[in-house]
Amino acid sequence: MIKLLSIFVFVFFYIDFPVFSEPQDELKAFLSSMNSFETIRANVTINGTLSGVLSYKRPNQMHIKLSDGRVISANGRVLWIYSPASAVAGKQDLKGTGGGISSLLSGYEDVLSTGKVFRLKSSTKAYEEIIVSVGPNNILKAIRLKPQGKTDYTDISFSAVQTNVGLASNLFNFHPPANAQIVENPFNQRQ
Repeated sequence: MIKLLSIFVFVFFYIDFPVFSEPQDELKAFLSSMNSFETIRANVTINGTLSGVLSYKRPNQMHIKLSDGRVISANGRVLWIYSPASAVAGKQDLKGTGGGISSLLSGYEDVLSTGKVFRLKSSTKAYEEIIVSVGPNNILKAIRLKPQGKTDYTDISFSAVQTNVGLASNLFNFHPPANAQIVENPFNQRQ
């Protein structure tokens, strides 16, 4: 579950990283468009079964509420990952972290595009294959991620995407319930 949640953090939390340097103009246009939004709200579906609502506000604020009650929330300094089923809340310090969709898609040896679908392949990156589907107005429609050495993909689709909508700042200041067990910096721990 931590890996799945880290995908969201990586893809959305640092959207304002530098623009991808590959020469493909359509991919550059997509990334430039994503980098231009002050806010994004979208419905998300993971692997066709788990759904939720994602909210992103520049700079570096994100909130995802999933249908099973899990919450991923970041205010730019701290990332919270809360699971009501286990009553555990991971609290991750975000100081010095980087990434983002531009970083996620950079450095791939093999980049192919067919219309608004981009297929990136690498034998050295954490994800050996990433497939990005882009909708109208260069807005992310879906992303498929296949980790190195694995056969299964993680599929994340986005629908009802709204950009530059009003999002209250308090949405991004998550406070876990008093009975939650807090785990400090879970991404820094070895599995």
